[in-house]
Amino acid sequence: MIRKSTMNKIISFALAGCMSLSLASCGSGAGSDAADDIVNGDFEDVSSGKWVGWTREDAAFNFRGVVDSESLNGVTVEKSNQYFFSGSDGGNPPMRGTLTSDPFRLGGNGFITFRMGAGKDPEKIYVEFFEEGSDTALAKVANTDCDGVFITDHLLTKVVDLSDYIGKNIYIKVTDNDDGNDFSYVNLDDFRVCQNDEEVAAAEAEYQRQVAEYGEKPFEEDETSSTIVNGGFESGDLTGWKTLEGTALTRAGVVSTSQRYWDDRAVYGEGEFYLDGSNNGAIQENLTGSIRSTKFTLGGDGYISFMLGAGNGNCYVALCDGNTDEELITVHNDYFSDPALALTLLRVYMDASEYLDRVVYLKVVDGNDGSGFAFMNVDDFRVSLTTEDVAALEVAQLEAVQNETYTSASYDDLTSLENYYTTYPYPVPLNSLAMTTYAENQVVDCGTVDLTAFVQDASASYGDETIDSLTITKVTFNGTEYTDGFDAFDLSEPGAYTVTYGTEYEGKSVETSFTVIAMADHNSVANGGFESGNLAGWTVLTDGWSIVDGQAAGVISADSYWNEGLPYNQAGDWHLDGWNTGIDEGSTWSVQSSSFTLSGSGWISVRMGGHAAAIHVYTADGTEIGYYQQTRFNDANFPSVGAGGSWADMGTYAIDLSEYLGQELYLVLADEQVDGWAHAFFDEVVTYYETAPDYASSFDTVTDGGDGGEIQIPWQLAVNLK
Repeated sequence: MIRKSTMNKIISFALAGCMSLSLASCGSGAGSDAADDIVNGDFEDVSSGKWVGWTREDAAFNFRGVVDSESLNGVTVEKSNQYFFSGSDGGNPPMRGTLTSDPFRLGGNGFITFRMGAGKDPEKIYVEFFEEGSDTALAKVANTDCDGVFITDHLLTKVVDLSDYIGKNIYIKVTDNDDGNDFSYVNLDDFRVCQNDEEVAAAEAEYQRQVAEYGEKPFEEDETSSTIVNGGFESGDLTGWKTLEGTALTRAGVVSTSQRYWDDRAVYGEGEFYLDGSNNGAIQENLTGSIRSTKFTLGGDGYISFMLGAGNGNCYVALCDGNTDEELITVHNDYFSDPALALTLLRVYMDASEYLDRVVYLKVVDGNDGSGFAFMNVDDFRVSLTTEDVAALEVAQLEAVQNETYTSASYDDLTSLENYYTTYPYPVPLNSLAMTTYAENQVVDCGTVDLTAFVQDASASYGDETIDSLTITKVTFNGTEYTDGFDAFDLSEPGAYTVTYGTEYEGKSVETSFTVIAMADHNSVANGGFESGNLAGWTVLTDGWSIVDGQAAGVISADSYWNEGLPYNQAGDWHLDGWNTGIDEGSTWSVQSSSFTLSGSGWISVRMGGHAAAIHVYTADGTEIGYYQQTRFNDANFPSVGAGGSWADMGTYAIDLSEYLGQELYLVLADEQVDGWAHAFFDEVVTYYETAPDYASSFDTVTDGGDGGEIQIPWQLAVNLK
């Protein structure tokens, strides 16, 4: 016979910060029309779209919480059949209420089993069993195993001994009185009456298995060791890591390095697993917490290396004293860049040589409670490295990225990543060939030009050695390659010429390129459509702009964005994209065109999109004569531009500057301070029209993100706000 003292154990697993639930109105359970068994105890009857066999009272326990998901908040819940009740799908955490079953006649051997998850506060969330007509609970079960870190949303098996009440009419009442946000909801499934002791024993064994599998593992450490346990999370869980506080960094965040974020973005991690503080949104971003590694005695030459991503704001990795817990060294993700390197894992190096032979540990801290990318990704902690270890790792990491073939379709993240590793301030000189200084883009008049003069200041390095003998290898123009004559090159045809240059050293080679814009006249700005694929001809006026391979980033080739395929209304193959500048959304930026002489009709046009886009027009002496804002932005009817919504899609604005005909002007494209959705996008700057454009009859045709049909974006007359 199963001992009664073991029958009231419960277990639950819920993810911190999840939403609570709301269900339908409940009664007292009084009445004599009792069923022979628990009605809809497994919540499989969803045919009516409302509660069957159960009654809700107050705001919690809404029927929409009956779902067929396999997992919640990054953990597999272990439901019994197709459906279960999910508190996080049913409403908001502060909602309170009760859910009461229809009365049933207790049969079998009098034991009842069910599955329960979340409900972290046992004083506020619990399940009670009553005899019909009585307000005195026969048994009360709470989810005391839910710790919010290891056991969270898991539906763990509970066993209740009601064998003294066989033949009685019983009802079940679930109470949620928790109006907080810390797993303040309950998950439920599979209420059933056991028929024999074997079923009870099986349920108890299932509970023990779940606790052992999901609960906190024994934490063992040897502080005399010079290494840490599970530094790369290759166990697939948090073995070797101890939770210090909070619920942001849990087992649910240990995921495969092959997992993509934003559909097609790779993290470029090491090995098979890494710790992801968001897990593609399955873990709430506003959670905070910290974990630590096993303690170790720092050896080698005192170097430590690891990878980190995201971690905007108060997120960091710290080396801590093993006895006093003092933070000795802290490392933030100073290279965070949205979207170029948003969640991408970046290897960093820590020189902790002053703490050699000291007992220390590594601590991962997520102290950001929600102000943008408020989570931390980490991987591959390596400690007690020698100088030789670091030198080898530096080269191996760089070459791994150089040989990587996967990159996302929407963002040139691999180029940004390679640039990170070629420009990182390594603690040991990088024994690999890399560019140090780059040739700049040029704007020249059409004719014969000595291209070799443009690479004289470019240089590369190999370790401590500087290499300044870089040479041009080819010039590409309109699909044709030229491999000689660089000291007197024919640029008589206007357009963008790509000049490739580099060097070889110690059997290795490095190559990169710059752009020369050849101009036949001065009526137009250089590279007005960004068709060089970069910002050649434009001057960045803002500090903090992302630089990739010596080029200012921001010009991308993409016709659409987001999963819905929303149209940019890009004119050619490229446009200037505010998401890719390296400047965060809350800040502003601007770029300046080359000068041009206003000719023809005196009209110009530009494509602008985003809430923050604006264009300024100046005379050569810096006098502002025009200021025009993008006016189409409308955050409504998502995702349909055709229905009036407008986000990053660009519209063409016609500008009348005819009173300044014959004068030398220049333009500044700007991302300006606005409230909400502060982005800007630009393309197709046209500064010469022989006759005034018929803007009233002109339009651009795009594919709508709503229904995929073609729609027209009318041109507009820009209003001078100067």
